[in-house]
Amino acid sequence: MDAGKLKRELDDAYKARARLYRTILDELTAEIGAERAETVLGRAIEKRGIAAGTALFGALDKPTAKDVADRFLAVSPADGTLYPHAREDRDGGKTVSVKVHRCPLQDAWREDGASDAEIERLCRISGRFDTGCFGASGVAFEATTWTPGSTGCCTLFLGLAAPAGKR
Repeated sequence: MDAGKLKRELDDAYKARARLYRTILDELTAEIGAERAETVLGRAIEKRGIAAGTALFGALDKPTAKDVADRFLAVSPADGTLYPHAREDRDGGKTVSVKVHRCPLQDAWREDGASDAEIERLCRISGRFDTGCFGASGVAFEATTWTPGSTGCCTLFLGLAAPAGKR
């Protein structure tokens, strides 16, 4: 089995997901307007996140931020290399932040020529998956998604709120 080939195929699958989000958003926007389209697509993605989070975190009894981060990062695609990240644990694991440095979804939108404003919007919408997923863990969760001028991708905050002005 060629691990490099599998990683490329997985990366391509995530990029296909990104392109599907963009296509659905474009169609919804044409039908119901930009604001409503973002609301509807975001809600659907968040519901999928809830289902994934329930499956991933459901067996944790009274989880801490550390427990949730450990579980999440243990199943990160390609041993964390598809979404390279930096993790910071504080207060003995009561709070954890995970800064994602690269996202194949964002890469796909860039490859396809999306503007920064479009990428920001798509990141905000696709980030609703994390809201649902981590919300299902029972641990306080917030995230910041990519904005023009920022580096990397999103930052996930477990057990604490995002810094003021960063939501």
